[in-house]
Formats: sequence, structure tokens, C-alpha cells
Amino acid sequence: MGEITGLVELLGALLRLFGLGENAIFPAIGLLVVFFIIALPVGLLAQSARVRTGAAGMVGERGRAVTDLAPSGKVYVHSEYWNAVSDEHVASGTEVEVESVAGMLLRVRPVG
Repeated sequence: MGEITGLVELLGALLRLFGLGENAIFPAIGLLVVFFIIALPVGLLAQSARVRTGAAGMVGERGRAVTDLAPSGKVYVHSEYWNAVSDEHVASGTEVEVESVAGMLLRVRPVG
């Protein structure tokens, strides 16, 4: 219980430093508690979210073959045109999924 009293006294000293009175201590503590109740779960969710940037963010994205891939050609993925290769022939207009990224080259496979 001594830690809580010390924390309240410390917060009160900080509030007085900024020109706030004793009546502002409990509302300030309440705002801090509400902030951490909201911020902690949001922060934890952000850490477990799927990567959406860089090479790791491209894997699994879907797009369309712009040219025939036999074995290389162009695809349109993630609102951009990319050079791509595939282990099998992919006709122009076929939906593709990104398997890996090597530099600026995507390895794709046809979907379905």
C-alpha cells in the first residue's frame, strides 16, 4: 500500500509542477488507467499482426499475370507491376499467388 501512496504523492508533485491543484490527482490517475487499459491490448495486437511491408509482406499476396509466364514475365500484385517467374506455364490474365521474393523478382504460382 506504501507504493500506491508514494505514487500518488509523486503524481501530485508532478501536477503541482505543471500548476495543477490537488483536485486533479484522481482524474489524472483515472485517465492514465484508462489509457493503459486501452493501449496495452492494442499494442499487443499490433505485435501479433501479419507483416504487411517489405518482402515478407508480399508472400501470400494475390495478383494477375500481365504477360504469359513461360517461365518469366510480368505480374500485377499489390497495385504494382513486378517481374515474376513460375515453375509452370501461366497464361496472361491468370490469378497468381506470390510464393517468395528475391530482390525485385517474385516467384509465383497460379491460383486454383
